[in-house]
Amino acid sequence: MVNNTEKFPSAEWFKKLATITVQDENYRRYGRLNALIAFKYGETNISCNFDVLDINDIHQINDEELRDVDVVIEMPTNIWDEMLENISENGHATGEWTLNTLDLRLEEEIHKNLMEDGFKADLFFRYNPSLQVFIDNASKVI
Repeated sequence: MVNNTEKFPSAEWFKKLATITVQDENYRRYGRLNALIAFKYGETNISCNFDVLDINDIHQINDEELRDVDVVIEMPTNIWDEMLENISENGHATGEWTLNTLDLRLEEEIHKNLMEDGFKADLFFRYNPSLQVFIDNASKVI
């Protein structure tokens, strides 16, 4: 039986995703991601420290702590759900469901830095291939 704390969007779910990702050769090829990234799903915020090829210090944070991260990735919950469904069905995000495409096609960008630091917000684009591999590995957790 799966514990509810192990389901998306829990810290435990992201820890499983991180464990899979750091062993993924595709991630290691892109890798070198060095940023503190938060994933916001509704009222749940999960912070992940991407430290070159390692992913650690994964935990839930409150809305005030979102100011301390480099990039917040936030989408409406239905978009998160549809993206993860697409990843589950295909083994990776396809077409309209990649992070980059979602960022471009949705009315509001999915990435932001709450301190309005443009350099930090741009880390989303610099590290997009690595972030996409991270998210695509959800197919192995779902």
